Amino acid sequence: MLVAQDSLTVARFFRIVLDGHPVSRSAILEQVAAQADIQNARGAFDPTVKASYDVKQESSKDKFNNLDASVEMPLATMFGPRISAGYDRNIGSNTNPEGATPTAGYGFAGIKLPVWQNVLTDRRRTAMDKAELRPAIANAIQAQEQNTLLRSAGQQYWSWAEAFAQLRIAQNVFDLAVQRSDFIARRAKAGEIAPLDSIEALQEIERRRGDVLRAQRALEQAGIDLNVFSWTSTGDPLAITQNPQAIIADNLPRLDSARVRAERQAALQVRPELQRIELNAQSINFDINLAREAQKPMVETEFKWLQSVDGNAPSSYKVGLNVSYPIFVRSATAQTELLSINLDRIALQRTQTQRVVLADVDNAISALQRASDRIRAAERETYYAVQMEVGERKRFEAGETSLLFVNLRERAAAEARVRLVGAQADYLRAYITYRWAIGTIRDLAQ
Repeated sequence: MLVAQDSLTVARFFRIVLDGHPVSRSAILEQVAAQADIQNARGAFDPTVKASYDVKQESSKDKFNNLDASVEMPLATMFGPRISAGYDRNIGSNTNPEGATPTAGYGFAGIKLPVWQNVLTDRRRTAMDKAELRPAIANAIQAQEQNTLLRSAGQQYWSWAEAFAQLRIAQNVFDLAVQRSDFIARRAKAGEIAPLDSIEALQEIERRRGDVLRAQRALEQAGIDLNVFSWTSTGDPLAITQNPQAIIADNLPRLDSARVRAERQAALQVRPELQRIELNAQSINFDINLAREAQKPMVETEFKWLQSVDGNAPSSYKVGLNVSYPIFVRSATAQTELLSINLDRIALQRTQTQRVVLADVDNAISALQRASDRIRAAERETYYAVQMEVGERKRFEAGETSLLFVNLRERAAAEARVRLVGAQADYLRAYITYRWAIGTIRDLAQ
């Protein structure tokens, strides 16, 4: 399609909408929020430093003098181990012999490792898994909001282009009436025709002037509504000053049946609404796995290796085992059941949404087919109307008919052209809806 340099194409307009519209910019912020969620989840695996110092003196002697300092870090791996290292010194006359250390204290390194519950996952790893889904969910939210925005913007763009084309038609018919009025006025002044014809020509000018004014108002309204979607990249309102892309029948986008069948099925994977449902299902599955882990007994082993700082005492180690298990595990069981119910609801929501998506595609295809049929009918009507217009004008110039019939033929031809433009604009609006329905409307901004 040949486009004038000062015209605004639909692709360029879509880029303006995506770059500056508040809804689009707000959708982009979802990615920032997703990265913040990931950082928050990673914070659960940050090392933790602990330190305590207790001392009691009596008669210038230490009853106890205890210093404990350690750093512990959980690992995001299978079993969810927690490793630690630190320094421990417990001296004094009242210190428990079991916890007493050499005067210089012990340095130690240890590990805590669950061997039943929390082996496959735990709260930290589940939160991390869910956070890692957030960028994909953010992409789906962004796509859904931008797709809906572009659908509305695209519909308004072609309404604007339609109003522009209709004003051109009204202006051309008006200009024709002005030219004929001048011609008739000269002939009436020369006495070749009756003065009444001159008055009729002036009446037709005013009739068509009114049509031009109505078309101009329609274009102004369409332009104002279009500017609602137009913003600068810094978030300031942007007024469109260019003309729209021309509507040319020979360059309307065409769809073949094989392509439609393929894109109809692909819509079930491409549409962001369905992507969000799948991602939500994955998130619930993570919670179900965590709830199932909570139904297992909590068994945790601990190993700590100790070495005296001054090297005067031999190294040693400690081994421990902690076991706990709620007898009825009702809370974890109920949580698993509730999450399973939510998963069933999502399955039902997926089925419903799939049907809605296919209905959206079918409706758009139907609109395209009927608009295409209307275009062919309007093209034939316009062809015949133009033939009648040209023939009637020749008869008028030969003095075989009246000005009234010429005006009627010209109006009929103009109305046919308007209906043709309307059918073409409806086709383009249906195409915008089709690209939205199959989830690829943002590709039109390329």
